[in-house]
Amino acid sequence: MKAMIKRLFSQAAAWLDDLIFPPGVRCLSCRRALDEDEEDGLCPSCVRALDALAAAQEERERVEHGALPEGIAYVHSAFVYDAQAREVVHRLKYQSIRAAAVPLAKGMAILTTGEEEILVPVPTDERRRRMRGFNQATLLAQTLSSAWGMPMCEALVRVRRCAPQTGLNEQQRRENLVGCMAVKARSVNTIRGRRILLIDDVYTTGSTAAEAARALLAAGARSVGVLTAARAGMEKKKEDIAFLTRHKQGHSAEKPWNI
Repeated sequence: MKAMIKRLFSQAAAWLDDLIFPPGVRCLSCRRALDEDEEDGLCPSCVRALDALAAAQEERERVEHGALPEGIAYVHSAFVYDAQAREVVHRLKYQSIRAAAVPLAKGMAILTTGEEEILVPVPTDERRRRMRGFNQATLLAQTLSSAWGMPMCEALVRVRRCAPQTGLNEQQRRENLVGCMAVKARSVNTIRGRRILLIDDVYTTGSTAAEAARALLAAGARSVGVLTAARAGMEKKKEDIAFLTRHKQGHSAEKPWNI
C-alpha cells in the first residue's frame, strides 16, 4: 500500500509539473512565450546562446589538458556553466522542471565519447531526491539511454549524507565526499569488467566524479569516463552575453537523437 501511495504521489507530481510548466509555453531559460513550432522548450535566442556556450566548451576542451582526478579516463561537458546553460540547469535541479533535461541531454548526446557500455548516473541522497521528485543525473542518463540505445544502470548509491558542495573549496569538496558512495550489491555483476560512462549535471572540481569512479572501480568496473551537461570554472563577462544571444546554430550532431 505504501508503495502504491508513493507511486500515486509521483504521478501527481509529474502531472502538476506538466500543468504548471507545460512544454512549448515558456522558454526554459528566459521565460518568454514560445511559438507552437519552437522545440526543446527554448526560444531561438536561447538556442543560439546555448550553441555559443557549447562552442566555448568545445574550444576549452581542445586547448586545456589539465590533470584528471584519479580513476577518470576523460571528462566531456556539453556547455560552459554560465548564462542560459546555468538557467536551464537550475530549472532542472532547483525548480524540479523535468522538461529542462531535454535540451541539456541533447547537447550531451552530440559529444564524442569513448567505447563505454553502460550509463551510470551520479546518485543524490534520498532526502534531496524526495524534495526534487527525481535525481537530475538519472533523468539525463535516461534521456541519453533512449537516444543512444545504451543501457543505464543506477549502480551507485549514497551511503552517507554530505554537506552541500556549494561554497566549499576543492580540498573541502574532496574531504566532504570521501566514502559517501558505493555500488549496490545487485549491480556489481552488471558493472564488473565494463566501461562506464558516468553522467551528472555539472562538473566543477571533479570531486564528485572522482568519488563515484572510486566506488565503481573498486567494484570491478574496467574504466570510467565522465559526461556532464555543463562545466563550471569558465565564467563569461557581462559584455560577452550579447554575443551569446547572436551566435548562430551550427553544432553538428555526431550521434542520433531519437526522443
